[in-house]
Amino acid sequence: MSCTATLRQSGGSIILSIPKTIAQTLAVEAGSVVELSVHGRVLSVAPARRSLAERLAASPSSPARWHREESWLADEPTGREQL
Repeated sequence: MSCTATLRQSGGSIILSIPKTIAQTLAVEAGSVVELSVHGRVLSVAPARRSLAERLAASPSSPARWHREESWLADEPTGREQL
């Protein structure tokens, strides 16, 4: 997938907007941390790798705060399940 974009100036920075379809392909959103790398005249953008410690720090610490879908627990059997 490729497309073109126009760079903008904001203060002392130059800003590149990532089209929504490319952001979805990379699984990034506003606030995501990305790694930038330059190879010759090619700029690459990739989601930043996070360590296990960083991932654990960002996850809810209490099971009560985990967002789990539990509506299936009230479902009736639909086949030959043995309960």
